[in-house]
Amino acid sequence: IKQSAAGTKRRVFIIETMGGYCGYLATMAGLSAGADAAYIYEEKFGISDLE
Repeated sequence: IKQSAAGTKRRVFIIETMGGYCGYLATMAGLSAGADAAYIYEEKFGISDLE
């Protein structure tokens, strides 16, 4: 995913990982992929946070 997004701008990828109510896997996957943000279950967020 990171390689396909390298040449584009203003692109959003939504990735769902296993783990139920534990955001550790999602956070580590985001860090390893170079994500700008990782939204997890433990940290409540709204639609306005995604903008």
